Amino acid sequence: MRPEETALEQRFHDALARDRTRAPEWMTRWDYQEGLKKRKRTYEDGVVSDFFQFGGAEDLLKWMSWFRTDYPDYINDARIAALVQASRANDERVVHSMGLQLDAAVYDKRVGLNNAHDHLLPQAYPVPERAGIRTVLDFGAGYGRQANLWTGQDADLCYIGMDAIVNSYCLQHLYYKGLGVPCADYIDTPDAFQLDPRKAGIQHLPTWRSDLIPSASVDLVMCVQVLPELNSRLVRHMIGEFKRVLKPGGAFYIRDHAYTWKPTDNFDVEAHLTANGFDLEYRAHVINDVEIHGIPRIWRKSLPDVIASRKRTWKQRVDQAVVDVDTLTGGGFKRTLRKLKGKA
Repeated sequence: MRPEETALEQRFHDALARDRTRAPEWMTRWDYQEGLKKRKRTYEDGVVSDFFQFGGAEDLLKWMSWFRTDYPDYINDARIAALVQASRANDERVVHSMGLQLDAAVYDKRVGLNNAHDHLLPQAYPVPERAGIRTVLDFGAGYGRQANLWTGQDADLCYIGMDAIVNSYCLQHLYYKGLGVPCADYIDTPDAFQLDPRKAGIQHLPTWRSDLIPSASVDLVMCVQVLPELNSRLVRHMIGEFKRVLKPGGAFYIRDHAYTWKPTDNFDVEAHLTANGFDLEYRAHVINDVEIHGIPRIWRKSLPDVIASRKRTWKQRVDQAVVDVDTLTGGGFKRTLRKLKGKA
């Protein structure tokens, strides 16, 4: 690795050591990859095989190679094509700045398509103005790919990247800097770091410092292919944090294989969300890995006014009772009421 990359990895470890009381072992664990390592399972050549070490900028192309096949696209329209093209242009610029070469021959139907889906789907249908997306939290951000389109398509947006694994965190740092938008990273200045969700650009912090995100300040939380790979204690904790940082009515976008792939434990994420103040707004009625890679869902942190609007008021219940009685009496009940009012 180059000296600056070695120094970057050291800053991550220094921040973790500094914050150890905030970062218990279960919070900094990637259970799925830990399990593979214990079983001495590795990925094929060209893919990162040990995510608990940082191998420098070259690991970026290895992360991109995690997409080993062309993926399906049931949307398949001009919006997707334009986003894929924009994604490729950004990534060609980023990898070129690192002295690397993007494999453009396979990019569009792998990295590009996944980026396009995760940018389009959370905002593919009309929502009230209060649900507009200005601040995005990407948890378990991989090498940081979501920042490509979210910051590239909206210069005023605040994107927050979060992770706790050294390889991915350091790659995110390099990738975010390579995108050329304003970027602040906790591990660069841990004592002075302050997260401002109103500030455009990228803000990067480790999972164990989610407390730096102000309550009710985020419009969209994203978890793509991450929750099933973590221990249930961490998932419970982070859902609690997502609930805290999301604005009332804020969106929680999940895309993974849902019920079909749970490599760590059988924790029921959706039941937990329902029991903890989230409302399922959208679940794509699609065939997993045939029409799209994974099953996209959008949950909302319940907005009290919306929940209240679903319940009949006392007056509505009384009015309905009057209608029911009047129906049973063939209209006689209301005729009687009108006569009584006339005598009054």
